[in-house]
Amino acid sequence: MFRYINLFITLLFSSSLIAGPEDWRIALCISEDPQHEMNVSWRHVIELDAPRVQLALNTPLAKFHKDRHDFNVDTESVVLSDSTEVYAYSSKMINMKPGTSYAYRVGSEAEWSEWFVFETARSTQDAFRFLYFGDPQNGLLSHVSRAIRAGYREAPDAAFLTMAGDLVSVPGIDQQWEDLFHAGAWIFGQIPLVPVMGNHAYYIHGKWLDQHSPYWRPHFTLPENGLSTLAETNYYFHYQGLLFVVLNGSEQLKEQAIWLDEILSREESTWVILSIHQPLYSTGQGRDGAKRRAAFLSVIDKHEVDLVLQGHDHTFGRTYPLKAGVAVQNGEKGTIYINSVAGSKQYKLEPAIEDVFAITDANKQFYHVIDVHSSKLKLSSYTVDGELKDEVIIKPSLNR
Repeated sequence: MFRYINLFITLLFSSSLIAGPEDWRIALCISEDPQHEMNVSWRHVIELDAPRVQLALNTPLAKFHKDRHDFNVDTESVVLSDSTEVYAYSSKMINMKPGTSYAYRVGSEAEWSEWFVFETARSTQDAFRFLYFGDPQNGLLSHVSRAIRAGYREAPDAAFLTMAGDLVSVPGIDQQWEDLFHAGAWIFGQIPLVPVMGNHAYYIHGKWLDQHSPYWRPHFTLPENGLSTLAETNYYFHYQGLLFVVLNGSEQLKEQAIWLDEILSREESTWVILSIHQPLYSTGQGRDGAKRRAAFLSVIDKHEVDLVLQGHDHTFGRTYPLKAGVAVQNGEKGTIYINSVAGSKQYKLEPAIEDVFAITDANKQFYHVIDVHSSKLKLSSYTVDGELKDEVIIKPSLNR
């Protein structure tokens, strides 16, 4: 009897000190060059001895892992708000072949995660699809989990998964990050993440600050090709004919607008999609995106951006194709803006500007699938029960 009690106490005590791989918050993240590289991050409550990432071709052989490559890992000590010290690990898997299926795992000789499978981007403009979610932020464990799983059920072959900001509500509360990664579970380790920073990343210890949370970068390893002052919160990548640009909607808007103009002038692509947390056109009651429009609208119109993915307003809305804030006519090229929400926090619906939204909705959780073809984009918007709420086809710019 006492033997079983002692065993229970030992297991309980051990689990509180050393979380298993299922609690490592493993995040496969997009890289600057997803044809040849992919990034991965995870964390542990102890400092691992000689941590590594192992990568192998994903073959049907049971011993596929015998022919593998090991990558070095960077380790960072992170002190949480309760003074607990944890360890963040990050690595870049490089020199991969385009359009190839790989398996990887993280850890050390003491303990390994399971093997995760992903595919690198192809060198040709083959069709693909990806998942987009608005704010997770609230109801992370209870509500966001079903949104992520519903999206995965609809698009298990998604090339990547993007979340338009406010991943958590209070970034200094570690439990919220734990809940987010529990909601994403193994999906976050298998589909490359494209996270967007939201304004709540600046909500620290009950105050709105000018500097974002120090817990962002330990959770994600992202491209560092944006402004050096906005490292891993402002970046871009190419994927099979698509140029995807992430903006930080909370600071240095003018500097980012100049940078965006340079990137869109320089980088060739069939399609351009931007993502920013705070919308240029608002659907939430009492909100307006005038500050973001002043900074970015002229650049977006100049380069005929195809689609802008947004969050922040905790409602759903998709605009008509717009140019200079007005719905275009007679097939003229315009930009479509969409707002969405994946979490439980919902606002009242009241678009700030009339005659720009083709469809709106409120008090529902959504996920979205974007199909990218050489001749069209298809934006499909679903409620979490799988109902197709809206679908729109976007044609490419003739001037790009």
